[in-house]
Order: sequence, then structure tokens, then C-alpha cells
Amino acid sequence: WVDQMQKELVTLADTAAAGKSLTQIFLSNQHLYTVEQNDAEELVARAARNIEQLLHKRSAALEVKFTPLKGTNCQFDDEIAYYNAKDNLDANETEGRKNRIRPDFQEDPSFKRLTDYNHTAVHIPTDIYDGSTIVLNELTWTEELKEVFRKNREDDPTLLWQVFGSATGLARYYPASPWMDARKTPSKIDLYDVRRRPWYIQGAASPKDMLILVDASGSVSGLTLKLIRTSVSEMLETLSDDDYVNVVSVSIIRLPTC
Repeated sequence: WVDQMQKELVTLADTAAAGKSLTQIFLSNQHLYTVEQNDAEELVARAARNIEQLLHKRSAALEVKFTPLKGTNCQFDDEIAYYNAKDNLDANETEGRKNRIRPDFQEDPSFKRLTDYNHTAVHIPTDIYDGSTIVLNELTWTEELKEVFRKNREDDPTLLWQVFGSATGLARYYPASPWMDARKTPSKIDLYDVRRRPWYIQGAASPKDMLILVDASGSVSGLTLKLIRTSVSEMLETLSDDDYVNVVSVSIIRLPTC
């Protein structure tokens, strides 16, 4: 019965795949197509060249980004105008604010969302005061990036988002687009901080070897243990793919002396 089942399965596969019919179709229509032999080595070399050119363009765009920032005057301008990506345009939050820009958004097929290529957008973390001297200073000197972003886009139309993140948490990206938080937190509080993004952490820190010791002795329980677990989880969130980490729980049992 095993041989019979094998024959039936083979027959079913041939019927479902229509292998013989496809072969007959190809043979009867040979005048409609040509068969060419590819050089696998040449294909690999061509793909390598294309990848090398792509990485060179991206590296050049990154280097050009910081060229105009060298020697920039760090004196802030309290009249600096910018578009805050978290402004609710439907509620007219930009009206009545002289330092707010209201971009003219258009639906973009590349991003599948509203964008404006004439401006950059600024995202400031919720826990950072946007009127502080440090933030105003960074708003002033990062304004120079708008023209750099625009030129990079003209030189390489395949570029999508261009983002600059600072050590204070301010992020400026191009093209301008309303901020969208994909996490949809229940409290609807924007928890995004560019300093916690993997690409920022990898660029700002070197690879780390880390060993985390967790006290799991009998004296640690309840709220204390919960706080330890939360702290470890938050610490792990700051690591990148280049880091090596191990978590070890330590439980010390003291034996009575004789």
C-alpha cells in the first residue's frame, strides 16, 4: 500500500503542477522566446559594483551633511522659525505662533503620506522644553541642514528619509511630514526619542561587553525584585546588535558554621 500511495501522490503532483502541459507549451512556442546563458561570475561582480556605488553615494551624502555645520555660529536665535512635526495642523496650532512654519503638504507616492520638500521637520521629545537655550541653539545651527538635505535629494533621488539626531534629543528630518507614532501607546503620549534609536546608539557608542548580575537571594522579593527586572529590561533596550551581554542571577545561600 506504500507503493500505491507513492504512485497516487506522484500522479496528484503531476496533475496539480501540470508539468507535462507546461513542457509541451514551451516546446510548441520556441519561436516566441530565446534562451541565453548567463555568466554567474559577471552577475556577482556587477551586483558588487552596484552595491559599492550605492554605499559610496550614501557615504558622500553623509559627509556633505556635516560640511556646512563646521564653524557654524552657535549663538541661538530666539526668533528661529521651524515646523514642529507634532503640531496638530487640523487644530491650527501653528497659527498665532510667529516661530512656527505651516508647510504646504502634498500626498507623496514614494512615502505614501503627506510631505513637503521645501521644509524640514523637527521632533523634540516630550520631556524636553522646546524653549530652552540648548534647544533654540540647536534649532538655529541645524537649520543649515535643509539645503544640504535638498541637494542630496537632487543628487540621488533614491534617498528617502534624511535624519539628523542631536545629543539633546532634537531630531530634524527631511522631507517635512507630520509626526506619526506607530506604537499607539494607550496614554497617547509620544515616547519617541532619537537617542534611543538603534542607529543613533550604534553611531554614538562603541561595542560593549556587558555582564549583568541580578541579586536573586531570598531577601530580594516583591517591589524590589520588580524594580530590578525593570531596570535590567531598560538597560537591555539601550544595547545594539554589536553588543555582547549576559544576564546572571546570583543567589547566595549562607550555610551555618559548625
